[in-house]
Amino acid sequence: MRAAHLRIAPLTPTTTIDPSVLRDLLLTDPEGRVEHIRIRAGPHGADILAFVDSDNAEAALDILRNLVHEKIATTGPLHSWRIV
Repeated sequence: MRAAHLRIAPLTPTTTIDPSVLRDLLLTDPEGRVEHIRIRAGPHGADILAFVDSDNAEAALDILRNLVHEKIATTGPLHSWRIV
């Protein structure tokens, strides 16, 4: 298991998301690769720290990045968010 970190931010500064909602969205990974997630949200974005089932740090980050991209593309409240 490896830790992976990403930061996401909205395209419009007034857009917010509840950290627990974001965590719940990311925990719905159908392949079950993401084990634990912590979200720290602030006025300019959110930091995502996840423990991913992988032996390789780069692969763990890719798994998290792909999951976040998928959720941004398919979840209405995240359409205006991007990985920064």
